[in-house]
Amino acid sequence: MIKTSIIPFDKCPALDGYHCQTNSLAKIYNFYNCPLSEDMLLGLGAGMGYIYWKMKIGDGHMVFIGGRANNKNFFADIGKRTGVEIRKRSTTSRKRAEKALLDQMNKKEPLMVFGDMGFLPWFDFPEDYHFGGHTFVICGYDGGDVFLASDMDPAAAGLKKGFYHEISSDQLATARGSKFKPFPPKNTYLEFDFSGFRPLTEDDIYSSIEQTVKDMLYPPIRNLGVKGISKTAQMLPKWPKMFDDHDLRMNLFSIYIFIEIGGTGGGCFRKMYSRFLKEANGITGNDRLVEASKKLEGSGRKFSEIALLFKKAEKDGDLKERIERSCEILREIADAEEEAFKELEGAVYNYRSN
Repeated sequence: MIKTSIIPFDKCPALDGYHCQTNSLAKIYNFYNCPLSEDMLLGLGAGMGYIYWKMKIGDGHMVFIGGRANNKNFFADIGKRTGVEIRKRSTTSRKRAEKALLDQMNKKEPLMVFGDMGFLPWFDFPEDYHFGGHTFVICGYDGGDVFLASDMDPAAAGLKKGFYHEISSDQLATARGSKFKPFPPKNTYLEFDFSGFRPLTEDDIYSSIEQTVKDMLYPPIRNLGVKGISKTAQMLPKWPKMFDDHDLRMNLFSIYIFIEIGGTGGGCFRKMYSRFLKEANGITGNDRLVEASKKLEGSGRKFSEIALLFKKAEKDGDLKERIERSCEILREIADAEEEAFKELEGAVYNYRSN
């Protein structure tokens, strides 16, 4: 999808990718001649996890099942482990947000911003759909009222096609300043200082893995980590009594979106994290990371299997059987991931002990 006459800044390719935040970061790191893969960025930010969360939406409820973690400190942790200062800025002022954008455009440098997907002109969502946790990169400007954005196709599972698309200043301001819950973007953007960038060390790798191990094996509540996966298996059979038929089908369909389509790289981020561990093995030389990677790759395939059970939940007539099968798979995933993260815990312990 290329709809533009605006030339992007140098070193600003429309990269194919998996997850909006890691894809946006990969573009920024590439621009500053410090390329890192999306998989590595996800791992360094301890960005893979698990959550089962029931939340109130309007007059009803929705259950969110997700594979991201460390949302609060994700960017700061990546910065700490790469020597890059990453500052997350938000403002209630459209004027201040536009000034920060124009300052960057005048320097011919890209800006990573948050925006509500429901207001972005290159997406075709229902009128009442809103998600403000989405990130993309502004990487060109016509000098007047139109900017060039770089983003990815939201409908694809796995690797998503990157593209450029024009957006007017008013459209951009509306998307960035959206107040729709649950994730209003608040005109958020990121500032970067690459002057301290350095090659990755073993300690960068192991500290990030240690952080993910803690989140997965020792979460503060049972809705998170491996315990959260087991809880999902316990709660899913209760959904037919928790929701009316329409809401049940919508929540089951959301499992497909949250696990397979919604920027997870397929398989609830497990496939991305598995590749991170393989890449990390090239730095550490520790084959235990490869063994854990294999287990998590298998876990990702099982998550994809669950997702596909509910791809047509709006019309399927055998929901009870599909729910029962998904619970069997979830229990298999919980066992496999407990083994994988204990393997990683042992790898970290041995590194710290030597």
